[in-house]
Formats: sequence, structure tokens, C-alpha cells
Amino acid sequence: MRDGPDTSPPPGFVDFCRRLPDACINQDKPQSAKLILNGDVAETLVRVNDAVNRAIRYETSVDHYGYANAWMLDPIDGYGNCEDYSVSKREALRAAGLPDQALRIAIVQTPNREYHAVLTVDTDKGVLVLDNVRPDIHDWEDTPYTWLKRQAADDPLHWVSLDANH
Repeated sequence: MRDGPDTSPPPGFVDFCRRLPDACINQDKPQSAKLILNGDVAETLVRVNDAVNRAIRYETSVDHYGYANAWMLDPIDGYGNCEDYSVSKREALRAAGLPDQALRIAIVQTPNREYHAVLTVDTDKGVLVLDNVRPDIHDWEDTPYTWLKRQAADDPLHWVSLDANH
């Protein structure tokens, strides 16, 4: 997965960052944008992915909040959509000590042509995807998605386009 030209962030993300600015900046010192995928890191990824997938029950923003693109961190009532899963997983992995630069939210298009958010994790073994529609963690190339854009490694407020051929 290669970063392309700059692009605009999702509108819901902009609102999220206005409400929770600390969740939208890299808080650690610049590090390698790729994690060494060892047993401890893999265990942390699985633990966080499973915990967040269990803690949030899917419901659209429109149904739950009455408007589209509401990004919420750890929804207190337990309902949320793909953006809520993604930002909650990113925060939990940051809290577990994983570097900000390797944790990047991406926007994809599903085979049904719906927009969907996932968390990507850049590792020395490739880009892994933490998704709320699949319980397993998988390589980005093993998804049915068209990849549109994601956060830049050096600045979560900055978004880049992705190769739309996969």
C-alpha cells in the first residue's frame, strides 16, 4: 500500500478532531512508521481488536445520533459504527504503547459501494487491517475493498490518497 497525493480528511473526522484534539495528534516521539511484528505486538493487536469489537454493537450514526458521520471514541452506550470502532482501536493501541505513526485510519469502499473505515497497522510484515466486520486481523491485500485514503504516518490530521486499484 503506497501513499499517494494529499487529499481531504473525512468530514466526520474533522469534527471528531475539533472535539478530541489529543486523539488527532501524534503524542510520541517520531519513530519508525513500521512495527516489528513479534509475538507481543501480535498479541496486543488481537486483544485490542477483539475487545473493541465486543464492546461496540454496530449501529449507523444516522440511526444512533440522528446525523451522518458522527465519529465517537469509545461510545459510552455501546453502539457505534465503523468510524467509532477505528478510532477506539487506535486509541487503545496507543495506550498500549504502540507508536502513533504505525496506526492509521483508512477509508475504503466495500464491494457494495459503501464507504467504510478500518484501522491499518504498518508492520515489517506488511499492512494489517483491524476491521469491525471481520474478527480476524488480516493483510490489506486480503480484503475485498477499494482503498481510497488514509492518515499520513507523520501527522494524523493529514490524509493521503491510496491506490484505488485494490
